[in-house]
Amino acid sequence: MKKQKPTLKFLSIICISAILGGLLGGSLIHFEAVIYQSIINLQDFILRNNYLIQSVILGLCAVIILIVFFSAKRKLKRLEQNDDAFFDQIDHQLGFLLPFISATMIGGLCLFGITVTNALNEPVLPGLILFMFNTAFTLIMTVLTIKLTKILYPEKKGNPLDFNFDKEWIKSCDEAEKFVIYKASYRCYQLMNFVYCGVLTLFLLISIVINIGVFPYLLIGFLWITQTLIYAKSANKLQHGQLDNVQ
Repeated sequence: MKKQKPTLKFLSIICISAILGGLLGGSLIHFEAVIYQSIINLQDFILRNNYLIQSVILGLCAVIILIVFFSAKRKLKRLEQNDDAFFDQIDHQLGFLLPFISATMIGGLCLFGITVTNALNEPVLPGLILFMFNTAFTLIMTVLTIKLTKILYPEKKGNPLDFNFDKEWIKSCDEAEKFVIYKASYRCYQLMNFVYCGVLTLFLLISIVINIGVFPYLLIGFLWITQTLIYAKSANKLQHGQLDNVQ
């Protein structure tokens, strides 16, 4: 009986999801005209105000990066030995700063894609300048943040502009830090499976209202399958003691 409970629970979730999906799909068909017009209006608004939106988003991100960076830098200069509370504050700020810089760089790249998409309706040069400025700024701030991190953790090694930076950085981490990195990576892998599933479901629902073509499905399928195969290959190498080839 205990073995049947997980199966019944799984089948129940599948049935409930199918019913909810059918109801939601039917609702979308009923409000098709309104939803379609709303999506078109949103797209037109983004394209008309493309450079303003990019300037506000990237400018705000740059301000946040600079504020956090110089705050951490000032605190690092005042850091004294055995001041664990102050040390943790700086560590948390740097721990926020690096991924936020990466997200800003990725966001700038995606926003530049909107510029290229709208190239026939407006000049590309302002968008190219914004993209180049954001890329240069985030690269510089990445290097400076890594340098601050090395001051806080003198044992850390690696140049962020080196293609082998990740390998050198992980090698300089202790076992506890490596465990955190590996556990966080697996957590990311788990969550991304839900993200891909959610985005694919969203595309399916949108396609009821708007013909989005086949490329969104091909892209999600390619990314999802690639992630799954890379994880399986890496896990197989780890299982057979080929850790250096996985890092």
